[in-house]
Amino acid sequence: MKINNLKLSSKMHLLVIISCIVIAIGLAVGTVCQFISNGFFNYSADYETYKTVTVEYEDIDFSGAGREPSKLIEDICEKAFKAENLSKINLTTGDTNTGGKLIYKFSNSTDYGKLNSAVSAINDEIKEEVSQAGGIQFSYASAHEEVAVIGGDLVLVRAAIVAATIIVVHFIYFVIRYKLTMALGALLADMHNLALYLALVALCRVPVGSAIATYAVIAVIMSAIGTSYFFDKMRGNIKDEENKKLTAFELADKSANESLKFNVIMPACLAAVSVVVFVLMAISSLSPLAVISPVICSIMSFISCAYGTAIFVPSVYPRFKVIGDNTKEKSKAKRLAK
Repeated sequence: MKINNLKLSSKMHLLVIISCIVIAIGLAVGTVCQFISNGFFNYSADYETYKTVTVEYEDIDFSGAGREPSKLIEDICEKAFKAENLSKINLTTGDTNTGGKLIYKFSNSTDYGKLNSAVSAINDEIKEEVSQAGGIQFSYASAHEEVAVIGGDLVLVRAAIVAATIIVVHFIYFVIRYKLTMALGALLADMHNLALYLALVALCRVPVGSAIATYAVIAVIMSAIGTSYFFDKMRGNIKDEENKKLTAFELADKSANESLKFNVIMPACLAAVSVVVFVLMAISSLSPLAVISPVICSIMSFISCAYGTAIFVPSVYPRFKVIGDNTKEKSKAKRLAK
C-alpha cells in the first residue's frame, strides 16, 4: 500500500483495539507499580527519593594540612565512604556564611546504617583535625533522607490545569469554526494522545521528573495543531465540487493522506529540537543522566501525537460524520413530516 493512498477508515476497529490495549496495559502496569514499586510512573531526577550526607565546615586553616578545607573534608568523606563500600551518585558543593558545604547524594536503596557509620567516622576525623588546629569549630556531618512527595507537586497540578484549559478552548474553537462532529474528533485526539503518552511512559518505566508534565502539555498542543491541519483539509475537500460523490470515509482517507506528512514531521521536528537542547544542556552541566528523562519523554510524546493525529483520528472521525449526517437527516425528515 502506497504511503499516499492509505485507507485508514477501513482500519478503525484494528486501530481502536491497538490503542485500547496499549492504554489498558500502561494503566495496569502503572497501578501495580503504584503499590509494589516507587509509583505509577518511574519517578527519578527531581522527583526521586534519595539519601544524602551533608557536611558543613568552618573555613579555617587546618594545621599541617597544606590543603584547602574543602579538599581536606572531601578526602575525609571519600575515605569514610570507601570503608563502608558506599557509592555516591554525585557531589554538590556550596558556601555558607562562615565556610562551605558538601552534599553527597546516594540512591534510596543505600543502607542507612552504613551511611550513619560513615557519618560517625567523618565526624571523628573532623574532630581530630580541628583538635590539631587548636580550636572548637562548628564542623559536622549528618545523614538525611530526601523524600519526594509527588501528589502535591505544583508542576503537575499546573500542567494538568494548562492541559485541561487547552483541551476545552480547542473544543470550543472547533465548535465555532468547524462543526460539532469535528469538535468531537478534535476532543478525541487530545484525550487519546494524552492518554497514550502517559500509558507509554508508565508501561516503559521511563525514569521521569518534571519533564513528564512539560511534554504532556506539549502533546496536547501538538494534537491541537495537528487536528486543525487535518480538519482544514477535511473541510476543504467537503466543499470541493470534485469530491461531491465521495463518501465520508473516502473524504477522511483523502484528507488523512494530504495531512500525513505535516502531522508526522511537525512532532518529529519538535522532538528533535528537544533532544538537541537537552543534550547541549547535559554537556554544559557535565551530567549525561540529566538528559535521559526529557529526551525519552519527548520521543514518547512524538510517537503518541504522530500516531494519534495522523492515523488514529482519521480512521475514527468518518463514523462521527456519518452519525452527525444521519441525525441531521432524521431531524429534517421530522420537520417535513410536521
